Amino acid sequence: MEKVTVKNLKTGKKIEKNIDGVFIFIGYVPQTEPFKNIVKLNERAEIITDIDMMTSVSGVFAAGDCTEKTYRQITTAVADGTVAALNTIEYIQAL
Repeated sequence: MEKVTVKNLKTGKKIEKNIDGVFIFIGYVPQTEPFKNIVKLNERAEIITDIDMMTSVSGVFAAGDCTEKTYRQITTAVADGTVAALNTIEYIQAL
């Protein structure tokens, strides 16, 4: 890709820009429907967790792009998974 045409949705004005690359975003819809009556979700249907990745249900953890977060990258999802796994171990050992 060498060029892109950008349209201002307010004015309708189009401009052409030379570019070196492009990131394509196809959208984001969290797949949390099966959990909507189990754990608390926000208005975007993302699972709400605390800093330890625990949900509104004690002993139920969630991680990755289904959770309420600012950045959605593989690195943040992996980090969430690590935090959730380690806290799950602690939770089980404390039982």
